[in-house]
Amino acid sequence: VEPAKPRFDSVGKARKLETLSEKINAFIKGDDRAATFVKAITFQSFMYASKLIPEISDTPKPIDDAMRWGFGHEAGPFEIWDMLGVSKMINEMEETGFEPAPWVKTMVQSGHNTFYQYDGDRKIGTYNPSIGEYDPIPQNPAHLFVKDQKQKGNVVSQNTDATLVDMGDGVCLVEFNTKMNVLDQGVFEMINRALDKSESGEFEGVIIGTDDTYAFCAGANLGMILMAAKMGQWDMLEGAIKTLQDVGMRMRYSPKPVVIAPAGLCLGGGAEITMHASRVVAAAELYVGQVEIGVGVIPAGGGTKELLRRIINPVMRIKDAIGLPAMQQIFELIGMAKIATSAEEARQLGFLGSSDRIVMNRDHLIAEAKKEVLHMLDTGWHPPAPELIYAGGRDMLAALRSGMAMFASGGYITEYEHTH
Repeated sequence: VEPAKPRFDSVGKARKLETLSEKINAFIKGDDRAATFVKAITFQSFMYASKLIPEISDTPKPIDDAMRWGFGHEAGPFEIWDMLGVSKMINEMEETGFEPAPWVKTMVQSGHNTFYQYDGDRKIGTYNPSIGEYDPIPQNPAHLFVKDQKQKGNVVSQNTDATLVDMGDGVCLVEFNTKMNVLDQGVFEMINRALDKSESGEFEGVIIGTDDTYAFCAGANLGMILMAAKMGQWDMLEGAIKTLQDVGMRMRYSPKPVVIAPAGLCLGGGAEITMHASRVVAAAELYVGQVEIGVGVIPAGGGTKELLRRIINPVMRIKDAIGLPAMQQIFELIGMAKIATSAEEARQLGFLGSSDRIVMNRDHLIAEAKKEVLHMLDTGWHPPAPELIYAGGRDMLAALRSGMAMFASGGYITEYEHTH
């Protein structure tokens, strides 16, 4: 039988929702085959995890940690169970034949309605069935989360697109709040506000980062760009491009250090913002690239200039050097929308520099970025001197055009991409 692409209402509903708990709830409330499958897998994981205590751990926390750290899950079984409501899920599990361990019912009957004790969103305790109470969770000094600082009332300024947070010790942080942290006007306003405050002496350094593990910044707001192009608002587009370029150059030559802490997706404008940092402290899992050509536009936020400065300038400082191989590397990075699939690969491709740092533990990223700001201040960091960008001229342009023609004839790029 010829296969047909399956369609399930529960999947469609879940895809439109934002949070993990909302998505899983959509499946639990659904009644199609996909919902039945996800419900069974979820309830079975709850049942199995609960019966592993105290066999493999005394409390739920090590199991959840193992699922997040070892398997890359967004949350462990007990964390998800808390999101959905422990007592509510016990009833639904029993109705479908998935009986939780007896200690879970005992926990709920004794008035403990969650596996974790919370202070806002922060976990401060984990239930220990052997004592029938919560064990305190020691706070790791290497962990520094933006959400915790916001809960403590350390928000300095906020608009619909971004937030400026006081991270202590004279360091402030700009957090993007748009969907997938795309760049919008409010983001640029907040970066400029942070730079104003650092230059005035209110803060000594700036971090740009987020607790988001999926995307640091997915690039510019393509919806806004498409709408402006359809309406012929070219002046508005030019202004948006100039704003991104100006913010990038202001960060690069800021008299106070600007440390950017990317993790996850760092594409298009996100890569351009990152390349203009005084220093980058990147999570090891990083997907960075100039991908604009993939959606039919050309990188215009300063990324092409940065790649030239980083890759071709060092080569051309050597007497009688030939610049074409270096230019070809840049051309392929942009023209084929190459994406580095790790921070180390990003360094090899030129998106990160030799002095930029890579952090393996994502939970340490913001704390390490703050340490880097303070270290730069302690060691007398100063902004770089302006430098010229090497221009290849007529001969290099001819070589690049020849390369484009071969790409087009080989089917690697479309006619549109060849033209532009």
